[in-house]
Amino acid sequence: MKRSARSGPTEHTIRQAPTRRDWLALAALCIGFFLLLVDSTIISVALPALMKDLGAGEQTAIWVNSAYLFAYAIPLLVAGRLGDRFGARGIYLLGLGLFTAASLLCALSPTTGILILWRVVQGLGAALMTPQSMTIIRRIFTFPALATALGIWASVGGTAAVSGPLLGGVLVGTWGWQSIFLVNVPIGIAAWIAAWRWIPRSTRLPVSIPLTSVLISGAGAFAIVAGIHEGAASPGGVVLGLMPAWLLLCVGAVLVGGVVYAQRSRPDIALLPVVLFRGRAFVMAALGSAAASFTVGAAMIPVMIYLQEDRGLDPFEAALTLVPMGVVAALAAPFAGRSVNSRGSRFTAIVGSVSLTVSMAAAAGLVLTEANEWSLSGVFVLFGFANAFIWAPLSVAALTVIPDRLMGAAAGAYNAVKQAGGVLGSAATAALLAAASEGTALAALAGSAALCVVAAALLGPEVGSSEPGHLGRKGADLLESNPGSFLGYAAGPVVQGEGRGKKLGFPTANIDFDPATPLPGDGVYAGRLTILERTGLDDARPSPEPLAALVSIGSNATFNATTRTIEAYILDFDEDIYGCRAEVSVEWLIRPQIKFETVDDLIAQMDQDEVRGREYFQLKRYEVTDE
Repeated sequence: MKRSARSGPTEHTIRQAPTRRDWLALAALCIGFFLLLVDSTIISVALPALMKDLGAGEQTAIWVNSAYLFAYAIPLLVAGRLGDRFGARGIYLLGLGLFTAASLLCALSPTTGILILWRVVQGLGAALMTPQSMTIIRRIFTFPALATALGIWASVGGTAAVSGPLLGGVLVGTWGWQSIFLVNVPIGIAAWIAAWRWIPRSTRLPVSIPLTSVLISGAGAFAIVAGIHEGAASPGGVVLGLMPAWLLLCVGAVLVGGVVYAQRSRPDIALLPVVLFRGRAFVMAALGSAAASFTVGAAMIPVMIYLQEDRGLDPFEAALTLVPMGVVAALAAPFAGRSVNSRGSRFTAIVGSVSLTVSMAAAAGLVLTEANEWSLSGVFVLFGFANAFIWAPLSVAALTVIPDRLMGAAAGAYNAVKQAGGVLGSAATAALLAAASEGTALAALAGSAALCVVAAALLGPEVGSSEPGHLGRKGADLLESNPGSFLGYAAGPVVQGEGRGKKLGFPTANIDFDPATPLPGDGVYAGRLTILERTGLDDARPSPEPLAALVSIGSNATFNATTRTIEAYILDFDEDIYGCRAEVSVEWLIRPQIKFETVDDLIAQMDQDEVRGREYFQLKRYEVTDE
């Protein structure tokens, strides 16, 4: 069996440990991710100097930041699918190249209008990069290294988000506003070379991207982001001379919702597959990331205003006040991944979100009572810890049970929701600062962080935990439904099937089994496939390690088949085992056999089967990965 339609050289079998090259690839991704997230917050410190140098008004200067946010948020849904279609590595390199080149042109811009134009290009590059980073990491690493890798990557993002004003204060105070863009150039070039050298080539999945859907969803995403951004400042005002903010939001939601509905039975081409929202872990992780992004993305705005205007610090001094926060965020990052592995995503996310809520509430109290800057610096140490512990578990919970064929779409959707939260947070904070004090704005951000606590608590089974005691009630019920015994098993040679599975993107190992073998009833099961005997001359040794698989027993009524067969779809596997003798064991029923009206309906159900199967194997991971 060869999984050519589903996987490639970037993926590992379940037991394969990450190599040095894998960790170097992660380092390259982290550098690029750090750059694009720093750029979304660093500009706030440079705006006063930029306005003075270019002679820009306040409203025009605000669009230097808003243009980047718009260009970053709007294409995310499409960007994820572009990675599936053309290869995640290639799209990532394209995005990083655009971002780096635009950074140089931003620094050389003679007018505010030209600067805004290149900021749009920067945002587009960032949008192309972000979903590919998550997709590449998900395909390179498996548990337990996956939690560590996602933890490092997500925590780097959290560190970058809070480090922007700090770095901006140092750069602007020393070399001027151009330096915040020029510093991206040498780092971006180094990151591009590292990514080209270390990131494995990506398999291109056979997905199509309908142009009409792209245009409609893009218009809808623009309407939503514009409605959020402008509506927060003036809810009843007309946005961009078009319509009231609330109406623009409704139009955007209708456009995006219409595309989702039209593609509901075509997950192979859907920009936002409906199957993603049937899993509680993905939904709660996405909502939690939006709430956290709302808080984290906007927190530095009232803080920097308070430190500079109320406490009288210059940008450099204000930046130094937040150095402890950045140090703690960086040091705590590796521990977040370990916590996901040992205690689970839900526990780790609750720790991070509670820390975020407490730090925001404490900061609001200190600002309202006009406390000194060093008291505020101490509170933001907890804020730095929260940033290390909140992003990793949400990313792990969102993506680890997603089928490979939906990974690009899932990464795009997750980041789109997260970025929408950041845009809303920045806009809402700006509106609050115009009507109230910095302390009031921080108190509102604490409320948003509290919503993240709720989402973290509702993540469900402890994805990422290695101990049965941390599985949660649903996970415990799942394991107790089959307390360690197989429902059945069969052995035989792996033979060629009719080829339908590979055409659907779900190639399977067809087992030529003895019809007298005692098996459970027809259905789709979570199980294992063990290679008992290899027939190839190059490798005659058996591979006794059980490989996680989805096992289909029965006849496929969708194709009017009548012969009872056993087909095993092996997860995360890339070897040719035709002719080998294998044993298939069956552990847990996912669903009975169903006759579908169309092939598209079958593919949608198979995607959902894979989601449930991966959830099961993560709950049983301590058995799969036991050495």
